[in-house]
Amino acid sequence: MKRHFDDELKKMKEKLFKMGGLVEDSIRDVSDALFNRDSDKAQQVMHKDQEINIYEIEIDQLGHELIALYQPAAVDLRLITMVLKMTNDLERMGDQAVNIAEKAMVINQFPPIQPYEYLPRMIENSREMVRRALHAFMTRDVEEARQVLAMDDIVDQLNDKVYEDVQAHVEKYPESIRAGISVIMVAHNVERIGDLATNIAEDVIYLNHGIDVRHHIRERRPS
Repeated sequence: MKRHFDDELKKMKEKLFKMGGLVEDSIRDVSDALFNRDSDKAQQVMHKDQEINIYEIEIDQLGHELIALYQPAAVDLRLITMVLKMTNDLERMGDQAVNIAEKAMVINQFPPIQPYEYLPRMIENSREMVRRALHAFMTRDVEEARQVLAMDDIVDQLNDKVYEDVQAHVEKYPESIRAGISVIMVAHNVERIGDLATNIAEDVIYLNHGIDVRHHIRERRPS
């Protein structure tokens, strides 16, 4: 029975990694949609989102079946719970990628508002955060998970710079306000992807050390 449980748990993790790969691909594709002005890539991201959603449903069903059939305790239960939470985070990343794709199709209808300086770095950093968070989970590498937390600060800083640049451009060229608002919303979506990758990294730390680092809280208040 334990062997069958381990096989099903392995299958669940494999589905998680495939789902994560699709999310990474979506982030890469929305980057192409924006910076190469490729609206076809934006459409591909929208279609790929359904595949991501299917993985979420399959993983969710498998996880709850494992809990119901085997009633795992301690480490195994914590692992299954974490995978289910990661799946939800990945699905939300996919939704953010769709939001970016929709904004890209709006932006691509207008002349480029300015040469992009910070947004490409921001998107690439968020994609790298997703990759590293999943790798940290696979290898149980707490140090790599902590690197993801540090990268989130960089994404937040780049988000501020995007906002400042777009604001300055729109003040100079008021006719670009619609495209400018869409760019700011894209940056917000990218920032949310970074936050969701951070959630996964925090869960990796908790899984391995039992330390809850959410919201940078190191100690709990006395009850």
